[in-house]
Amino acid sequence: MTFVSRFNFPRALLVILALAVALRLGYLLVAGHTLSLQASGYDTYAVNILSGQGYTRYTDRTADSDLPPLYPFVLAGIYSVLGRSPIAVALVQIGFDVITLITIYAIGRRIGGKRVGLLAAAFTGFYPYLLFQNLSTNDTAVFIMLLVLGVWGSYKAADQRSWKWALFCGLMFGLGALTKSLVILMLPLFALWWWRQSGFINATKYTLALGVVFVMVLLPWVIRNTQLHDSLTFISTNDGSNLYQGNNPCVADYFFNGWDAQWVTCLEPTPQGLSEIAESNWFRDQAIAYLLNNPGDVPRLMLAKFITLWSPELLPRTVPPDANLDDSAVLQYEGPLFQAARIVHLLYFTPLLILSILGIWRAARTRQLTGVYGPPLIVMIGITVAYLIYHPSTRYRSPADPFVFIFAAAAVDYLWLKYRSR
Repeated sequence: MTFVSRFNFPRALLVILALAVALRLGYLLVAGHTLSLQASGYDTYAVNILSGQGYTRYTDRTADSDLPPLYPFVLAGIYSVLGRSPIAVALVQIGFDVITLITIYAIGRRIGGKRVGLLAAAFTGFYPYLLFQNLSTNDTAVFIMLLVLGVWGSYKAADQRSWKWALFCGLMFGLGALTKSLVILMLPLFALWWWRQSGFINATKYTLALGVVFVMVLLPWVIRNTQLHDSLTFISTNDGSNLYQGNNPCVADYFFNGWDAQWVTCLEPTPQGLSEIAESNWFRDQAIAYLLNNPGDVPRLMLAKFITLWSPELLPRTVPPDANLDDSAVLQYEGPLFQAARIVHLLYFTPLLILSILGIWRAARTRQLTGVYGPPLIVMIGITVAYLIYHPSTRYRSPADPFVFIFAAAAVDYLWLKYRSR
């Protein structure tokens, strides 16, 4: 029996999927020219992989570990089959979105029934920000797909008392960590959730199964990095620079002005001649020294990060006037099309964010917040903690948005049932 027949797709879900795909194809027809392979650093890695230079962003050496590896290898696969084109990348990522929407429906149905699943899938599928973001040449579409599949696997492991589904979780979360390492923050919370749902013995089995596969997925890359740098190195080396960009004397003001942390101008000059690992360690030391020496700045800094992360605005709002741009492609986000998109995003996301707060309140009141709603809450907590440590933006928050929409869908369902009962 096929997966499709076992899943029993409702007609309404098929309509949502068709409309979501049509919206994305329409976007490519109208605004596909705005997509750029140079909007992120992943394209350089993919090109060098295909040219035989290995995993590197440089032309004068063979290897580095600055960015997590999964998405560059995905791009290399797309380029080798469909050619090096932002449209080819977007078309493949539409397929990733379809998988995401089906899985979001399944999670919503598991939590609150068919109506919640359909609403959550619709809210995600028609979300204007992901309509653009998931067609762009960045890792967001891949990461969200892996994240929702891992969450779905966590439900199946608990429901079916199955360590095999826990293995599936380990695979999805392991691949997710090779895309964004913040997944690691969520794993202890999933172990605690399994304990609450299935008891200590079962939770231990599921956690061990997840952990074994998770480590197996990451281990080849960790070995590669450690051999490359002659030092124990995990997924990437950009954590030091990200930490310093998000923790320095001027970044809170940048956030309150709607600017991005990557453009801060108050960082100390980077010493010359440092190796990749030494440079990452130097950045990390600067950030930690700033936090330790300026404890009075921390509350304002955390507030600025939290507001930036969860603001219904599209952030960064603009580029600061003194920004030193390595790539002028970011200036397109200040054009008329993207300014209009900011208004659409505000009108779309704001009511759903408010509804999600109602959904969280309702789940807490009915004592389901750490029960059936636990996995979506874990994702939201993990992403919040990660970007309070480093530095936030709308794009960095966006993997949490489908889970926000699950809470919003539950709130709409609750309000609808309450209205009908009257």
